[in-house]
Amino acid sequence: STWMGLAHATGAVARKVGDTGRDLEPEHRRDGVGLLLIALAVVVAAREWWGMPGAVGTVVHAVVAGTFGKIGYAVPLVLLAFGIRMLRAPQEDAATSRAAVGTTALAFAACGLAHVTAGIPTPPEGAEGMRAAGGIIGFLASSPLEAAVSVYGTVPLLLLLGLFGLLVITATPLHQVPDRLRASAPETKGVVRGLVS
Repeated sequence: STWMGLAHATGAVARKVGDTGRDLEPEHRRDGVGLLLIALAVVVAAREWWGMPGAVGTVVHAVVAGTFGKIGYAVPLVLLAFGIRMLRAPQEDAATSRAAVGTTALAFAACGLAHVTAGIPTPPEGAEGMRAAGGIIGFLASSPLEAAVSVYGTVPLLLLLGLFGLLVITATPLHQVPDRLRASAPETKGVVRGLVS
C-alpha cells in the first residue's frame, strides 16, 4: 500500500507538471529545450572531457560511452550546437529536423567505423570493449553489415552513410557538390592569402 501511495502521488505530480507545461507558450517551450540541451552538453563535457568524479559522472559515462563509444567525446558539441540552434532559430523547424536526420546518419557511420577499427567487439565480451569502440550504436551499425558483406563491404557502406549525413546537414544535393566547391575556392584562396600576408 505504501508503494501504491507513492506511485499515485508521483503520478499526480507528473500530471500537474505536464498540465503546466502545456500552458506555456511555444517559444518558452523551445527555449526550455534549448537550455536543457546546453545544460546536458555541460554535464556530458564535464564527465567525458574532464573526468568528473562521483555517481553522476559514472552514470553519465555509462550512458554516453555505452551508447556512442569513443564518439561520445563529440556528444557535448552536438548537444551544444542543437541547443544554440533552438535558441537562435526556433522558427526553422524544417532545417532543425534536417540537421537531426543528418547528424543521426553521421553518428551511425562514425560509431560503426570506430567499432570496425576496434575489431567489432560484442556486448557479451564486456562493457569496456564496447565503450572503447563504437558503443551499442557502433555494434548495431557494423555487426549486421559485417555478417552480410564482410568488413571490406562494411567500411565503404558506412563511409557512404557518413557522406549522406554530411550532405543532409549542409543541405547540399550530391549533384551540387562540384558547384559549391568551385564557389568556395576563391574564398578559401583569399583566406590563405590573408594568413600568409
